[in-house]
Amino acid sequence: MPAWFEVTIIVAFAIGAVFFFAKYRETAAALHESERMKARLSNDLNRYKDVPRLRALRDALLGAKPLPTDDDGNEHLLLRDGDLQLHHLILRRESTPVNEEDEISYTKNGEQVRLQEFE
Repeated sequence: MPAWFEVTIIVAFAIGAVFFFAKYRETAAALHESERMKARLSNDLNRYKDVPRLRALRDALLGAKPLPTDDDGNEHLLLRDGDLQLHHLILRRESTPVNEEDEISYTKNGEQVRLQEFE
């Protein structure tokens, strides 16, 4: 076998190896990016998965339709948490309408803390 033929085969395999490793690296980078995006989107979905339940709770507490009330005046509500565990909430309602310009605060650890609106 002539030397030039061996060199040609070696060069062809070297070029093929370069292209193979470049494609491998590109595929690995795309897979890594895909996993990163999947984790990020999963975290975003986990953050927003409780929104329907929170809206239902808000509507139950502030809506026109009253919650079931027992003889003692306590209101009852069934609600699932993030792990889909069912909880029975017993509420004693005390609500006060607030104007937009009023500042509402409560005491925590002996200090007045301004109450932020829950959105």
